[in-house]
Amino acid sequence: MPETPTISHTLFRGTLNVSVVLIGLASGIAQLAGIPVRFAQWALTAIFLACLLYFVVRLWQLAFVVKIRELRTDLQDATRLLALQQAGHQHYLDAIQRISDREKPLYSEILEVLVVIGADDDSDRIVEKRVTTPEPLVTNRTMRPIVPTGTDRLTRLDEISFKALRPGGGSITALPLEQSRLLRVWLIFEPAITTPTEWHVEYRPRGLWSPLRERGWDQLVWEDRLPIASGTSAAFTLQVTFSFPDSDQPPSVKERQGYGRFGEPERDHRGRWEVAWRDEKPAGRRYVWDLTQAVGGR
Repeated sequence: MPETPTISHTLFRGTLNVSVVLIGLASGIAQLAGIPVRFAQWALTAIFLACLLYFVVRLWQLAFVVKIRELRTDLQDATRLLALQQAGHQHYLDAIQRISDREKPLYSEILEVLVVIGADDDSDRIVEKRVTTPEPLVTNRTMRPIVPTGTDRLTRLDEISFKALRPGGGSITALPLEQSRLLRVWLIFEPAITTPTEWHVEYRPRGLWSPLRERGWDQLVWEDRLPIASGTSAAFTLQVTFSFPDSDQPPSVKERQGYGRFGEPERDHRGRWEVAWRDEKPAGRRYVWDLTQAVGGR
């Protein structure tokens, strides 16, 4: 079966035909007009060079068009592949979240959070201490560390020096599910938790409290997980202790909706101020704490 001519063949043949026609016309005109031989040679040479230049330009144009088409095809293929990878990655994340959600009714928990407001960006620190009582066991769970949300910069586990520890024995493997300003972590317990177990995570979200140090006020938002499947009260007790740098005046902390109970500001042995807050029966709430302290700590 005859081969179908391509665009490259057509352009090449068209360029060659134009060149032959121009040279033939120039030759015929030179003979009819009786133009001197030397002048005719120059003219033919000029026409030949012009045709050659035209031929080279057309070839370059053809190569450029072909390359652009190849790049466009490669880009389309890469875009389709990336979309498939992103879809597969999202399915992976969703599946892990569903697995973790299924285990929420299988345990109760006491959570104590220590929020350390450093004197500078490098000394901001969060410690989340948990006592988990399985019903009957817990193999994994997900959590979101408290990280700065004022920028779109990606946050990685190694940037916040994330550590998960199980003092009574066993290990906790921490894997990032999302690398974003709302970092989510998948925690896998080895062996599975089958008895009341204490464990904690510690991390350093650098610059978390920069606004408080610069302007004297800031806020912290915490999303409590939903009540257990039976519809009873939430599965854990929540306590948060805010530790402020030393200052002449005590700091202030308030929960915007009035949830929970606050203790009076007290100094610890290092002279830092501590404000403790506690909610005995959190029920899937969204807490917003407003913090104030004199700028410069004085």
